[in-house]
Amino acid sequence: MGRYLKPIGGEQWFDINLFDNKLDNLKNTKAVLLSGGQSAIAFILENINIKDDEYILSPSYLCPSILYNFKKTNIKYEFYKINKDLSIDFADIEEKVKKLKINTIFFIDYFGFYHNEETIKYLKELQKQNITLIEDAVQMLWFDRKKFIGNYIFNSYRKFLPIDGSIVLCNKIKKYSFQKDNYYESVNLARAKKTIFQNFNIGYEEEFLNLYEKAEEEYYKRNDIIGMDEESKKMLSKVDYKFILKKRKENYCYLYDRLIQNDKIRIIYNKELIDDSSVLGLPILIETRDEIRSKLREFNIYCPVHWNILKEDWSDKYADSKYVSSRIMTLPIDQRYDFEDMDKMISCINNLVGS
Repeated sequence: MGRYLKPIGGEQWFDINLFDNKLDNLKNTKAVLLSGGQSAIAFILENINIKDDEYILSPSYLCPSILYNFKKTNIKYEFYKINKDLSIDFADIEEKVKKLKINTIFFIDYFGFYHNEETIKYLKELQKQNITLIEDAVQMLWFDRKKFIGNYIFNSYRKFLPIDGSIVLCNKIKKYSFQKDNYYESVNLARAKKTIFQNFNIGYEEEFLNLYEKAEEEYYKRNDIIGMDEESKKMLSKVDYKFILKKRKENYCYLYDRLIQNDKIRIIYNKELIDDSSVLGLPILIETRDEIRSKLREFNIYCPVHWNILKEDWSDKYADSKYVSSRIMTLPIDQRYDFEDMDKMISCINNLVGS
């Protein structure tokens, strides 16, 4: 394909439209300010005081990297079932609450959508039984509490922006210092090179792609809980959240209206379920996902998989989660794209899967 064909998907680059100098998003935010999601999980696990005979219950459909800190701290954990529509299997949780000594339940707001009212009510009942709730709101862009119910709620800004950082909402506010490391150096150089490439056609894709790969490796070598750096704080405080939310919702609805008619594609979340959140992308289930995804890359369309659990040794016990993992693909809908970009993606997908 042509070198300057606009990519859809992939890592974010800096764009002036992302920022509004009049804003101060973090001014009234009472939270623990950290470098990223891994530091957020490490901080939470350090503060929930799990005893040796207690367990965390985690969803069977999740990013396997979440388990990194569980294993590192030797915390006992057990999975609970997630259904094909990404809802929680209450009966499975009930069985494990009766069988095991459960200290904490970890749950995910998948793709930036809240769970339904019945699920929220059920989780709140467990909370009344002195079970701590960790709410993973990483797939949602936010700066305030919104409709979260967890005792601990955390995010990861790098999922939405070319900026690092995570905030944890909880009752135990603590400050952590920032430490420059190999990840910080690699990821910021990668973002700079991608921005220059995207805006001025200077450089080569391989340069920033290799740096991003190196940064990802370094990210998971971090052992300490790292605070948010000052540059990220300043940039996050100026992010035009309403602009981003509006663009993402418009693109989601546009895609939804045109793909819902294709019976070879299953859209997991109805557009009417978008509430006050900034959704990550539009997740679809399709057969021959890997083949379709590979062919889309030939047209500079990069659709991530959230998440691949198929090689995890525990996944065979969770058929619905494996079903989703083998078919799911996330369509990019972020603020970099307009309806013309969405039309390009729709046309390519329909041509590849049939309609």
